[in-house]
Formats: sequence, structure tokens, C-alpha cells
Amino acid sequence: MNRERMKELADAQFIERQASTAITTGETAADIFINERPYRLVKNYREAYDQQKLAARFSDFLEKYDYLVGDIAADQLRLQGFYKDGTKGIARSQQIAALQDFLYEQANFGAPFFVLENLAPHEVVEVEEKAASKPKRRRRQHKNGVNKAKQSNNKANNSNNKSQNHRDNKKRKKTPVIKEKVNTAHQPEKHVGKRSNSVATSGSKKHRHFQVRERSKNTEKE
Repeated sequence: MNRERMKELADAQFIERQASTAITTGETAADIFINERPYRLVKNYREAYDQQKLAARFSDFLEKYDYLVGDIAADQLRLQGFYKDGTKGIARSQQIAALQDFLYEQANFGAPFFVLENLAPHEVVEVEEKAASKPKRRRRQHKNGVNKAKQSNNKANNSNNKSQNHRDNKKRKKTPVIKEKVNTAHQPEKHVGKRSNSVATSGSKKHRHFQVRERSKNTEKE
């Protein structure tokens, strides 16, 4: 976005704010009404007060302060709110007694400024912040509900898994253990080639007895 476009948007916003703020003058030039609320111009250093600039920068949020201080820098107005001295619960830096400190530390040296006294300050309800906080609470409640549902589902799944594992373990205990038997019938005999056997028979034909004799290696060599 170029500078010309930014300037156009700033000017449009300036005009829009001017139209939404009504500023009138009372019996004297020091008596001012902003949106029909009474103010008094108590300080106008170097003719800093400008009705058009004030209308463009004013916000309803500033109605809670006892004093409004406006300083000019680079032809731009800045507004700062202060409470009256001795207000309970308010830091000294936010009371009107700290005006000189504000001008020395925040404003440009010798810059024009003015002070408006609010004759009817009132509490301001921050509607925008409350409206923005409601969806967040709803989201938190929704998230909490989802988390609780997930936790309950996880607990139910864990209990189901434990019961299923318990049943499986019972089934495994009841199943008989079958030991594998090794069949050695077809295993070859060791050192068969090194033995020389002879069969001797005795007895009659009906009742013959067979006896296997193994010859030793020494006998074969002889």
C-alpha cells in the first residue's frame, strides 16, 4: 500500500470520526459540550485547541476521565486521560498532578497542548471487550466438554481392553500344552560303515534264536 492510499484512508477515517462526534460551545468559549456532555477548557497553551481535530480523535472511552489533555505533534492531536488528584485506587501517574511529568516525558518540548475538565465523568462499560470475551468462554467450555468426553471414552476403552485381555489369559491357561515329539526312527545310525556284523543262529527250525555279533577292527585286519 503506497503513501497516497494510506493518506486517503486516514482522511476518510478522520471525516467519519468527525461526523460521529458532536461538539458545541456554551455561553463562553471555555464552555464546551462533547456529545451533549459538559467540559471546560482550563488550559490552551499556544492555541492548541482545535474543534475539528478533537472531534476526529475523541472516543466515548475518554468520558470516564476527569481531565483530557491534548498535545500536538506533527500536526496530529494526541489525547490522554487523567483522574483528579486523590482518586482512590488510581496511580499518581494517572492523576492530573502528574501533568508536568507527562509533558516533559511524553510530549515534545514546547509543543502546544490544552486541558479539558470533564464536569460530568461517568463509568464506561467496555461493551466491545465483553462481547469479545464471550465467544472465548464458550470455546473453553466446548473444549472442556470435548476433553471430558475424550477422557471418558479413553477410560471405557481401557476397561474394555483390560477385560478382553483377562478373558484371553483365561483361555490361554485352559488350553493344554502339547509337547513336540521328535521322531528318531529315520535318523541314520552313526559309524555304520565301520562295523561288520555277523548273525549266528541256534536252536531248532521252529525255535531259532538270532544273535548279532559285531566284529572288531583288529579282527578284520587279521
